[in-house]
Amino acid sequence: MPQATHRTCTTQRLFRAPRPLLTPLMLAALGLAGVARADDGKVPGVPELLERIEKLEASNRALAGEVQTLRESEGDGWLNEARAAEIRGIVSDVLADSDVRNSLQSTPMTAGWNDGFFLQSNDGRFRLQAQGLIQSRYIFSTIQNGESGVTVPSSYVADNVENRSGFDLPNTQLELDGNAFGPQFQYKVRGAFSSNSEANIGQYPISNLGSGSGEFQLIDAYVRAELSDDVAVRVGQFKLPFAREQLVDAKYQLGVARSTIVEHLGVGISQGVELAWISSDTRFMVAYSNGGDDNVYGILKGAGTEPVNSAWDNDSVDWAVTTRFEWKLAGQWRQFNSMTSPPGDEYALLIGLAGNFQEGDPNAGNTEVTTEPNTWLAGTADVSFMYGGATIFGSVTYSYMDSGSAYLEGSNGFNPAEFFDMGVSHSWGAVLQASYYFDPKWEMFGRFEYGTADIPDIDNGPTGTSSLWNSNALQIATVGVNWYIDGEDLKWSSDFGIAFDAVDGIWYNGENGWRAAAEESEIVFRTMLQMAF
Repeated sequence: MPQATHRTCTTQRLFRAPRPLLTPLMLAALGLAGVARADDGKVPGVPELLERIEKLEASNRALAGEVQTLRESEGDGWLNEARAAEIRGIVSDVLADSDVRNSLQSTPMTAGWNDGFFLQSNDGRFRLQAQGLIQSRYIFSTIQNGESGVTVPSSYVADNVENRSGFDLPNTQLELDGNAFGPQFQYKVRGAFSSNSEANIGQYPISNLGSGSGEFQLIDAYVRAELSDDVAVRVGQFKLPFAREQLVDAKYQLGVARSTIVEHLGVGISQGVELAWISSDTRFMVAYSNGGDDNVYGILKGAGTEPVNSAWDNDSVDWAVTTRFEWKLAGQWRQFNSMTSPPGDEYALLIGLAGNFQEGDPNAGNTEVTTEPNTWLAGTADVSFMYGGATIFGSVTYSYMDSGSAYLEGSNGFNPAEFFDMGVSHSWGAVLQASYYFDPKWEMFGRFEYGTADIPDIDNGPTGTSSLWNSNALQIATVGVNWYIDGEDLKWSSDFGIAFDAVDGIWYNGENGWRAAAEESEIVFRTMLQMAF
């Protein structure tokens, strides 16, 4: 810019019009010319002077014309070109900055961190997000007098040890999700490393060999396509649309573990197809699948379905339909992805109703099942309040089974299962829990769960089966605290629970720490550090 200013000044000095120095001389010459014309040119030397004046005038006119031409063709033109070049430079800078800003808005970074590590194409059609979960937990369990009251020949249920304690890793997960060929086509693949208590092999019924620690097990594997703004279809392996407590991922639970009620009466994960309709205030899902994951009575299988990553010819179910309806009266859908409500969140309220209906024979390998098929009907209702710093959640679940082909898992080792007619049974449970943040990073919570069962024909089973059920009601109260070090991504949780009545074998839940007992007042303490990345 300084150079341009210097050239402008120089050009102005160069092409400035010459001052009229000849004007007095010209006037005098004109006066002499007039006298000479009056005297008819008789004055000596006047004609020569007039000729010289005319030449000077012609030269002056030529010089003035050249100056004017230079002004028009070079001076003003050059100034306009310089000015235009400067303006073009400014405009280019502005447009370049605008392009960058628009690019950042329309196509975010192609790699980085956004609630998980991700890679994506510039146009956003392909996106891969990698996530993981580590939960490191310590559990202490004590049973008064160390009496289990269970005589079934299955060592991981019958437990006469008074005190047990130790560390474990209940959820060590790796997850890949994102979209392909456009944001309307989503996918998810998630697996977890099992403990050796889950390493089961063999045909139905399966036996625990205790040698598969670290085995990677498939949890979710599905493709989801959005057919419109309101309708989506999902195909693969996923959580069936039933109990909200199970639909919320493990890392977003309120306590160290889910309630024992939902672990038994929920329908869990299956393989199939799901159709979902979603509006601003309501959500409806219906799934046709391989049936629910039967854990209603623990190792006593009344429905006999374990569909997780099962083969196509594992024909345990003739038909299975699961459906859930949700009505959101306040708040945002995303708030119900978690069981907690941090301070500052808006008020939210959700009501849910769900049902599972299925019928079929358990898979007996090459053995033909000659008994009657099993029918499993289940229903649940739940309500969730989110107050922005406090929560209240309640659910009621009912399960009906007509089990013509019931069996006791693991009692026969590798031999075919001994099926028996357990007849009609009923069970139901209720969960009530609440939480409150007494500090922006600290939350206290409490939970009470109640469950009961009615199995009139349990005596028809193999020897010792009846000891799994002593008509005791499941009554567990739990209190605990969460420290949100960095939200739910880095969290430390601890809780303390007591069972007011003896825990029957049908409610045995080793993963949660509750063992079968003949005595009341069983106590479980759990503490866990969670990192989600």
